[in-house]
Amino acid sequence: MKRLFACVSAISLAATAVAAQDAGEPEAMEAEAAAEEPEAAPMVMKVPAPMVKKDLVLAEDTPVTVAVSQEVNSSTHRAGDTFKLTVVDDVKIDDTVVIPRGTPATAEVTWRTGKGAFGKSGKMEFAIQSIDLADGQIPVTGEYRQEGEGNTVATGVGVLAIGVFAGFITGKRARLPAGRELMVQLDQPVTFAPSGKLAASYDADAAMAAAAAKTDLGRCKAEAGTIEKEKAREKAIEKCYVKRME
Repeated sequence: MKRLFACVSAISLAATAVAAQDAGEPEAMEAEAAAEEPEAAPMVMKVPAPMVKKDLVLAEDTPVTVAVSQEVNSSTHRAGDTFKLTVVDDVKIDDTVVIPRGTPATAEVTWRTGKGAFGKSGKMEFAIQSIDLADGQIPVTGEYRQEGEGNTVATGVGVLAIGVFAGFITGKRARLPAGRELMVQLDQPVTFAPSGKLAASYDADAAMAAAAAKTDLGRCKAEAGTIEKEKAREKAIEKCYVKRME
């Protein structure tokens, strides 16, 4: 009887061992398979590159309206004197203001005579040369002639076609009243940053020099400006205006 019980116990233990072995095999196989599988690559979030805003360009010949800031007349101003104007309206590229309303502009008297004898009227010619932004000047073109008491302004090269200078009041000084609106055009394309400020690449001095070089008076003044002695330089510049008036 003892032998039978021993045999049964042995068989039971063997069966338990086999069952335990069978139960452990799937776990071992799963662990082995997991060890053999390559690790998954970490997920990388792709962030879109920020949009780079492009520079803005105001085209050559873009018209701008300016108004005379203070009265100018042939009795108080002579050739070579400058006077100020202001931009009348915002100038925009799309929705960006690049030349704000109220921006100053500069003009130069290029020729004038006072009130003449025998009923002759005073005459004055002037050229609007620049729009003066806080970060640099923009060269513009706009040449005008004023005669008489200021009722008529004739346009010259750079704004409209040259017309017949007629209908002037005679025997009076040439007077350009404050508030008189005039038109100018950009002398060359101008590049602005997306913010509306002049682009870092814009060279205001070079732009103004290039614009001046297009006129006889500008070339004469540039040449005179190279003279080292101050008095000689001033006399040479005065001669440029005399030559302009001849």
